[in-house]
Amino acid sequence: MFVHVDLHTLTGLTDHPADLAGHGPLPAHIAREIAFDPRSTWRRIITDPHTGAPIDAGRHRYRPPRVTDDHVRVRDRECRFPGCHRPSHFTDLDHATDWGNGHTGRTDPDNLVGLCRRHHRLKDAPGWSYHLDRATHRLTVHTPSGRTHTTDPEPVLDQPPF
Repeated sequence: MFVHVDLHTLTGLTDHPADLAGHGPLPAHIAREIAFDPRSTWRRIITDPHTGAPIDAGRHRYRPPRVTDDHVRVRDRECRFPGCHRPSHFTDLDHATDWGNGHTGRTDPDNLVGLCRRHHRLKDAPGWSYHLDRATHRLTVHTPSGRTHTTDPEPVLDQPPF
C-alpha cells in the first residue's frame, strides 16, 4: 500500500489530506504518524507540493527500489572488492552498514555497494570489515591479516578538459 503525501504536509507546514492508494483521503496527522512510525509496513511516497510528482519513495525497506538499484549498479560498474572486475549486473547490492541498524543502515545509494556473491559473503567472515564512505563512495576493506585496501567508483564518462 502507498500513502501519497506532499512534502509540506509531511513536514507539518500544511495539513493537506494524504491519499491512501485505493482507499482515498487520509488526514494529514495520520499520514505523518504512518510515515514516521519505524514499525510501519506502509511505504511512504513523498510528492512535490506543486506538481504532485513523486520525489522520494522511502528507504525503510531491505530491497532497494528499481531506481536505486540501477543508480548503484551504474555508479559501481563492477564488484567493488579490490581487484574484482565482475560486472555490476552480476553483483548483489549490499548494505555497508547493516540494514535496520537504527537510522544508519538505510537502503539508499550512500549505504549500498555492489559486491559479487563471493565478496558479499566474505564480508561477514571473521576478521573482515568493510566501510563505505557516504560522501565519496570509497570502499575500504580490512583483511584478517591487518591489510587495508580501497576502491573508488570509476567515473562513467571521462570529463572533457576545459
